[in-house]
Amino acid sequence: MEQFSLAQRKRIIELFRSGLEGDDVAEIMCCSPSGARRVWQRFREGGQVGPRPHAGGHTPKLADGRTKRALLELVAAKPDAFCRELADDLWARTGVRVCRQTVGTWLERLGLTRKKRRSTRPSNGGRTSRRSATPGPRRSPPPAAGTTPA
Repeated sequence: MEQFSLAQRKRIIELFRSGLEGDDVAEIMCCSPSGARRVWQRFREGGQVGPRPHAGGHTPKLADGRTKRALLELVAAKPDAFCRELADDLWARTGVRVCRQTVGTWLERLGLTRKKRRSTRPSNGGRTSRRSATPGPRRSPPPAAGTTPA
């Protein structure tokens, strides 16, 4: 259901002030009784006529210059850190708590890649791919017709 316009909210409040009950107000305004009661309750308790602020979502925390600088410094200091490590370090440094996925998204937006160090030393022997090896003998020809392998 759509939210009430400011004019509808004011009319609901006027009707309640005139002494009507919630069901009567709802019938006049063609809305649900609970919706009308919530508008009246919000006005009674806080004197507010407008809708409540939207509860979902949050302000992007990377927009804060301090957080952005801290993340850039952390990546420069530890370019091979996991996103979870960066999130923990960011929390310790700035007090901004974010999940590892958020750190990964921020790094992507900043155009940074996480360069991982090799976990093992590179081999000294060069390439080990089969393609670089010398070709060996070909497979044996297929068996002649009418013979069965034993």
